[in-house]
Amino acid sequence: MFLVKDTFPERKKTEERIKINFNLPHIESEEEITLRTPKEIAARVTALAITNFVAFDTIDTKTATDYLIEYNLWEYITPDEKEFISNPTEDKKFQETWKCECILVLLWALKIVNSLPFPNELCNLNDIPTEKYPVSGDRDPSNFINTIHTIRSKSEILDANDLYYRYDRACVDTRMNNREMTQIHPSIVYERHYALNWLINYMDQEWDDISCDT
Repeated sequence: MFLVKDTFPERKKTEERIKINFNLPHIESEEEITLRTPKEIAARVTALAITNFVAFDTIDTKTATDYLIEYNLWEYITPDEKEFISNPTEDKKFQETWKCECILVLLWALKIVNSLPFPNELCNLNDIPTEKYPVSGDRDPSNFINTIHTIRSKSEILDANDLYYRYDRACVDTRMNNREMTQIHPSIVYERHYALNWLINYMDQEWDDISCDT
């Protein structure tokens, strides 16, 4: 078991005993990546917030559809999300609930969330102040999307991406060796890795097609 230094600067807990593969290649450098724009991030997290409300039965299909039409948001909804909203089966809703971790990462990138907690428990989006959340009541979400957000630096986002890339690989290695990962939650790690890959334009993939290669 190796002692892994968590180089992510905002995390209170800086060391975890998680076995990782030190031969993993490095991720892209700052010169090699182009971050998503603040507006792209704000629009994506707004779309995720709406689908997440459907996933948790906060709103139904009709309410979500009416909301998207009223505020001209359909352009921000991906094909997979449109399919989910139109037919939110229980299995699909369960899968979509994990996207709250993606929401957390994107709000962190927009500096609305101060830090990403250690990935051992599902995040609670109710901890985010209503006035800072992209979707709430009758408030026009276009105001959130068009706000000039300040985003985190390339180095901060790449540090987080590198950390979750290695966490993800540790989860994969554990599963391949028929062992259980107990220190971190593989699904939380995967969703955060997914959002971070989108943020850095990994392989120029769009949201529905993001791959989390390890």
